[in-house]
Amino acid sequence: MSRVAAVAWFSFRELVRSKLLVVWLLAVGLLCGVAYLLAYLSYGEPLRIFMDLGLAGLEAAGLVVLLLELAVTYNTDMEQKAVFLQLTKPLTRGEYLLGRVVGFWMVNCLVLLGMTLFIGGFIAFHHGQYPLFWVAAALVMIQMFLLTTLGLAYQMIATSMVGTVLFTFFTSILGHTMSQIRWALERKPDPILRFLLNGTYYLLPNLEVFNLKDRLYDPTLTTAALPWGDIALYAFGYSFAAFLVGWWALEKREFH
Repeated sequence: MSRVAAVAWFSFRELVRSKLLVVWLLAVGLLCGVAYLLAYLSYGEPLRIFMDLGLAGLEAAGLVVLLLELAVTYNTDMEQKAVFLQLTKPLTRGEYLLGRVVGFWMVNCLVLLGMTLFIGGFIAFHHGQYPLFWVAAALVMIQMFLLTTLGLAYQMIATSMVGTVLFTFFTSILGHTMSQIRWALERKPDPILRFLLNGTYYLLPNLEVFNLKDRLYDPTLTTAALPWGDIALYAFGYSFAAFLVGWWALEKREFH
């Protein structure tokens, strides 16, 4: 575990020191500023609108950070062969991949935590009572762990940076359409379409498991009522399966 922790800390420092951190911070500030402006220019309760836009921006910022991480590290690790410096040490490829997952997720959480504290602090300052906001933000961070693992698995499989970024992006988009895909399957489409929909439904992650934005104002919903066991099991199970696929691809990959 010490070697995994060393890779994770190295990955964290590598990404934090990159110039892209400035881009991330500017994006976070811009998203929060736009959410604040739209909240007070729109009809309705400003705090609710600000919180809804903030949660949407939280998920968008997490995805942007992940895509930038994958783009930058693919160039350095795979194309410039910097991965050799890691794998020549007494370090297995599985330990290397696990350390990268943890390090990437730590950076992602750093950005998400900053946004969460800003939005939550603004709501608390205006005496808003939305305890489920913190739960929704925590679920976004868990979702990002799953997407980080899957994105790095794509990085081990893909042969280009563009492919890695596109696979991760479209997986995130399709992962939020599972209810629509299930609805389409219930309409009994033709066999070819049904085969494609079934493949998408069962292979890609169901990110609606972590989506609390649409249920924040349900008066019957409480923190205790959420299926925490099912959420944790799904997140761990899918992430573990994605990690195994990425590990297998990294073991088979030859660096010339």
